[in-house]
Amino acid sequence: MIRWSIGALVGVGLLVAVLLSILFALNFGKIRDIPGAVMVKQVMLCDGPACASADMVDLPFSSPIRFDPEPTTLHMRVTLEQAAPAEGVNAVYFPKLADNVDVRVNGLLLHPNTLPYRLWNTPLLVTVPGLLVAAGEVQIELALYGMPSEGLDLHPFFYGPKDILQPYEALRSFFSQGLARFALGLMCILAVALLVVWMFRRKDHEYLWLGLSCATAMITLVHFGYGVVSAEYRIWTLSWILSPALYTLFLLKFLFRFLGFASRWPERTIAVALILYVSLVLVLPLEYTFAVSMWGNVLITVPAAYFGLLVIWCNRRLMTPLDFGVFFPCLNISTVMGAYELYMMLHEAPTRTMHLFHFMPLVMSLAGIWLILSRLIHSLRDYEDLTASLNNRIIEKSAELEASFAELAEIRQREAIAAERGRIMLDLHDGIGGQLVSTLSYMRRNDVGDDKCRLALEDALRDLALMLDSMENHDSLVTLLGMLRTRLEGLLSENGIEFDWQVQGEPRPRNTGPSQALNLSRIVQEAITNVIKHAQADTITIYVDENRIRISDNGVGFVADDPGIAENPSHGLANMKRRSQLLGARFSISSSPKGTDVMLDFA
Repeated sequence: MIRWSIGALVGVGLLVAVLLSILFALNFGKIRDIPGAVMVKQVMLCDGPACASADMVDLPFSSPIRFDPEPTTLHMRVTLEQAAPAEGVNAVYFPKLADNVDVRVNGLLLHPNTLPYRLWNTPLLVTVPGLLVAAGEVQIELALYGMPSEGLDLHPFFYGPKDILQPYEALRSFFSQGLARFALGLMCILAVALLVVWMFRRKDHEYLWLGLSCATAMITLVHFGYGVVSAEYRIWTLSWILSPALYTLFLLKFLFRFLGFASRWPERTIAVALILYVSLVLVLPLEYTFAVSMWGNVLITVPAAYFGLLVIWCNRRLMTPLDFGVFFPCLNISTVMGAYELYMMLHEAPTRTMHLFHFMPLVMSLAGIWLILSRLIHSLRDYEDLTASLNNRIIEKSAELEASFAELAEIRQREAIAAERGRIMLDLHDGIGGQLVSTLSYMRRNDVGDDKCRLALEDALRDLALMLDSMENHDSLVTLLGMLRTRLEGLLSENGIEFDWQVQGEPRPRNTGPSQALNLSRIVQEAITNVIKHAQADTITIYVDENRIRISDNGVGFVADDPGIAENPSHGLANMKRRSQLLGARFSISSSPKGTDVMLDFA
């Protein structure tokens, strides 16, 4: 959305007015006295080539505007006194005239007009042979040619030594047609380069519109740099006068797309106005072409340029401070130069002699190039930052991948170990377990062997079953403890002990795995075995929740801190503590005449 305000409208207008006043005060190219040369400030305006009658007129002189389709000629004459013969070559120097001229000195034609080339933006230096003006009077006759609808102008000119006048002519020529031709070449290069870039980046329309603005400026720069006049006066006049309006339109298109505006009504308004003015010029008589085209340029270009200034000022937050600091002053300067040039074109007797229009596309196009380069620089910086960020992420992800590969290798190694352990346990089950079962079955069928041997075989079989359960059920300790209960229920029944099973949650030890599951089973098995052997209890309670496992009995108890009991291998307390540490659990035991509590705390 395009933002603007009344305060900005007034402020920008005052800024333009101040800059325009400064430019008028500077009065670039003002014609001043040249030491060693005669400045001609008055001439006779003759009624014809013979100058039968004449009126004295002051310079600068500008003929009244007449709407006549045919070119007109003004004859002027001035006589100067030369007291002594010239030591070197003399010359006549015309800083500013319009549009073309024949120059005669003492009746000899020294400079015929250069039609179809016009001299309105080109200083003229005419060499005067020494023999022609040996001494006495020097009569200079001028025949000005031009279109009466545009006006014929003659500013003060000089007569004197050529070596004195030539540097002044060269300097003015450089700042007028010289810089216009330089700007023309630069606009040509920029237009081609930008349009080629756009061909490869079709989505970036900024390159298209900035390239077209450079191409459009070339039309006016040809007129300022070479002063050519096409055979079709109407078409050429319309083209070079209204090309600044088209140039402004393309610049606004570039600016709006650079700032990301979606609104298109300003562009459409300018385009419609251009079409209407072109249509009007084409249907009006030829003598009105210059005036109507010029006023069309004024009514389109000035509001459009002012609107562009207003948009940039009100939306300056969309640009970096440096970009705003470059583009806004450049657009200000270009707008002021355009207004200054329009004054020179429209004023019938201008006191200004140096055209500045050819500076305007040079300044604005370079400012546009700056914006594109600035965006490119920011893009490169963002690219470098993104590249650095991606490199850092690649390093981080590489480290993560290395850690993941190491962890995966460790997991695979553990799985291989677990698989090998499972194979070994299966071999134990099918081998040793099968032999134990066969031996016990044989002893029971044939009633051979003693009870101690049979009990030892049964204990070995239960121990083997415990190891197999730890391998198969290590993911769920509640299931593992349930399997242990099933394995030991027969033994507890034989000893007259009841089993109280209280499950409130799944335990969460710090260290997990088949080995840790086996350690837990061994601790619970050892605690139950101690109850059977020593406690004289009739009830064993196992309480399980997420943070602890408690094995309690109602037996006779023992002295828990008695060194003799703690070191007695038959109680296995030292092994229980060691296995608890491997589990990452705190092991504690308390006992009294009312029973014993063995605690595993995982919190």
